[in-house]
This record gives sequence, C-alpha cells and structure tokens, in this order.
Amino acid sequence: MIVRHTAEEPLNAVPQIPTVKGKEVVAPSDGMGYSAYEVVLGSDGNDVLEYGGSGSTSNHMYYCMEGSGKCVLANGKEISVPSDFFMGFSSAVKCKITASESMRLFCVFCEDDDPSEDRVVVKSLSEVIGTDRDVDWGSGFSRRFLLRDDKFRVSVTLTSVFTRPETVKGVPMWYKHHKETAYYINGNMTYQWEEGKQEASFRPGGTAFMMNKNDPHRALPKEGESLKLCVFYPALVGNEKHSFDAGYSVFPAPE
Repeated sequence: MIVRHTAEEPLNAVPQIPTVKGKEVVAPSDGMGYSAYEVVLGSDGNDVLEYGGSGSTSNHMYYCMEGSGKCVLANGKEISVPSDFFMGFSSAVKCKITASESMRLFCVFCEDDDPSEDRVVVKSLSEVIGTDRDVDWGSGFSRRFLLRDDKFRVSVTLTSVFTRPETVKGVPMWYKHHKETAYYINGNMTYQWEEGKQEASFRPGGTAFMMNKNDPHRALPKEGESLKLCVFYPALVGNEKHSFDAGYSVFPAPE
C-alpha cells in the first residue's frame, strides 16, 4: 500500500503536460500501470492543458471535479465541460482544455496499445447514474466511466462510500486481480491494511491510497458519505462487486 496526501505535495510541472502544474496523485514509479495528477486551470486564459496527437504515446483521461470550461479537439469539435464530467481519449486524439471558471481536473495517463482517432469517450455523471455502469458495490455506488469494452487499459470511476451499521468495523476489500488507486476528495475515511497493523486517514485536500500489491484492506467511513475517484488496472468488465463474506471481488482474473 502506498499512501500519498496531495495536500502536502508541491505543485510541479506534469511530465506529460509541462505547460501546466499539478499535484502528483500516482507517479510512474509507483508501479500501478498508469499515472495520475490533480491539475487546476485558472480562468484568466493563461492556463492551457493540451495533449495528444503526433508524438503522444498515452491514453489521456480527465474528470472535472469543479468549475467549467471547454475542450477543443484537433478536428474542430468543441466539447462543453461542466463539473462532474469525464473525457477519455486515445493518444492519437489531440485536445486543448481551457477554463471559463477555475477548473479542478483529475488527469490519468496510461500506455496506448492501439492509437485511434475514433476512440473518444465523453460522459457526464448524470448520464451514468441509473444505468448498468452505476453499480451498487455493497456499501455505496461505483459510477464507471470506462470499462474494458471502451478499449482503454484502465477503468475510471466515481465511487461513494456510505456509513452504514455493517461498516462500523470497516468494509473488507480486496481486488485480487486489479491494482487500484482510491483518491479520496471528500468525506472522512480511514484505511487499514496488513491485518490492521497499518492505518492512514483521509486529509482535507485529497489522499490517495494505492493498492500497488493488490493489498487486502479495510475502509472505515467515519460519518455520512465519502467520495473517491478510483482507477483500476487492468480495466473492469463492469459487473464487479465485493463479496464481503469472502473479502474480495468475486470477479475472476482478466483474460
């Protein structure tokens, strides 16, 4: 398990996008199969997030946590980007994101096995809620923007964790066949691992828990609802849920 409190991390140039600064959520050296950053774009027009196209090698994905703006593709298509909005692009797709009001973005990069200008996934949170991508995983809801059929190496989800009577002693979780980052952006949450010998709590500003060794762990919500952005490698098929009596995802190893 790797724990990173992003509130304590300095703002550095994002390696894939050196024109912007961000907090490193998942580093390439963490061995997760992807990297992730939190980036803030100001509305004064000086901040431009541009990636993709010639020379690019990574799928690039963005979730707008706060604010609004627009994304313009190389083919001229313009996408309005409100809060709670997801965009996923192949490395072959060039995009340019600017803010109309200060934007807080969660950005994910992973290797692109098959670059294609047609591989574009754009979804608002409201388009996912109530569909088969909105999964009650046992102690909350996992809203899944990317699945294996979308042809990306990873899945990106917005996941809620509720405080319920059965969660008082913690929610046992073990994604046996996936590496997962849980980036908590709201709530009050503690994680335990190594059979309770290790423990860390969410801090305001964002905390990332990286199960880089497929770590069995317990999530202990303190009150109300906690909210996290999750990245899974390899990608989820879509129907994965936890079997709490067994303590791990009932989904088998990916093919």
